[in-house]
Amino acid sequence: MSQPAPSKPDMTADDTDQQADVVRDRQTLEAELEVLREENRRLRESYARARRATFRRTAVGFFAVGGLSLVAAFVFPALQTIFIAFGGTGVFAGIVTFYLTPERFVSASVSDTVFNTLADVEQHLVSELELQTERIYVPTASHPETAARLFVPQHVEYAVPDPEQLEELFVTGVEAEQGISLPPTGDRLYTEFEQAMSGTFGTGPDAIATQLTAALSEQFELVDDTTIEIDSENQTASIAIDNPAFGDIHQLDHPVVSLLAVGFATGLDRPVTVDTRDDDRFSGVVTVSWDTPEQPSTQSSDAATPEQEMAPTPETD
Repeated sequence: MSQPAPSKPDMTADDTDQQADVVRDRQTLEAELEVLREENRRLRESYARARRATFRRTAVGFFAVGGLSLVAAFVFPALQTIFIAFGGTGVFAGIVTFYLTPERFVSASVSDTVFNTLADVEQHLVSELELQTERIYVPTASHPETAARLFVPQHVEYAVPDPEQLEELFVTGVEAEQGISLPPTGDRLYTEFEQAMSGTFGTGPDAIATQLTAALSEQFELVDDTTIEIDSENQTASIAIDNPAFGDIHQLDHPVVSLLAVGFATGLDRPVTVDTRDDDRFSGVVTVSWDTPEQPSTQSSDAATPEQEMAPTPETD
């Protein structure tokens, strides 16, 4: 005869109460989480409305100044030319401010988080492939859709590939030219800088550094201040950075470093390498190095570059 299956023990009142408490606690937490989400949405919308209101109040102020100046032009005929100029400027500034009011505001912490994630992914890729620490920005004049590419070599003694080879992520072929090619974060920043630039972009290190640092502090507001030092003999440009956006400038392809490198590579029309170091007087120093056109862009030459002098000597058995 088959034995009857053992029956499950009846749940006690304490067990039932405990399960009920767990359910209530979970429901309470879900309700609190939903309240927090709604409050977060409300705060974001409130912040955006406040910023839009600030821009629009500024626009109204410009309109008021422009209108009063135009009225004053008729009241004071002797100063009519001056008041008309003020009036036209005020109305124009009001129109521009009103219609260029951004509809969405992204906090600096969100931008930092997005870039840090991207930098971590790229650094992990470099580490997994056991690539070198050199960062070479190569101009791509033959491909006008991009200003430059970031080449990270695989070997200590490397050669810079042709721009056509840098279109792919993995650069293969000649052993000395192997590595990876990445689109630099400064590429699109340089495009915006070029579009907003008045006049022509410099071709000498001094002019290039002056224009790029002005864009960093005034156009993009990525730094508070910069200090430039050009060493023509060693073919380097050192730019001291004060309070950069996006955190530590030692991160791979930091936007501030990347814009400087892309700008120098494009302006000089030759590959450049970058190095970053700490400085007690500044948030950090970016050093851009380049070779003369007659010299090959390799690290196998007898003369050491500033990056090699700063790099630790590998230990030998």
